[in-house]
Amino acid sequence: MRAEFKEDCKYADEIHEDTRDLFYKWLKRYGLDVPEMDEDLAAKLILTEMRKALDELELKHCGGSCDTEPPSCPN
Repeated sequence: MRAEFKEDCKYADEIHEDTRDLFYKWLKRYGLDVPEMDEDLAAKLILTEMRKALDELELKHCGGSCDTEPPSCPN
């Protein structure tokens, strides 16, 4: 298995956790700034901005499509 795939297996859970934490950080910030906020709408807005940022990174680093699927990780 390629070293990059081993690293992906090693850090995949951490990347997912960090992504969730970042989302909830921003959701909390919206709530602090707008106490009467509609949490569902705020979540949609935040996710839309996160997707835009990921799309920009994908364009920069993958030429527009990062469809690399690593092999199954050992348990």
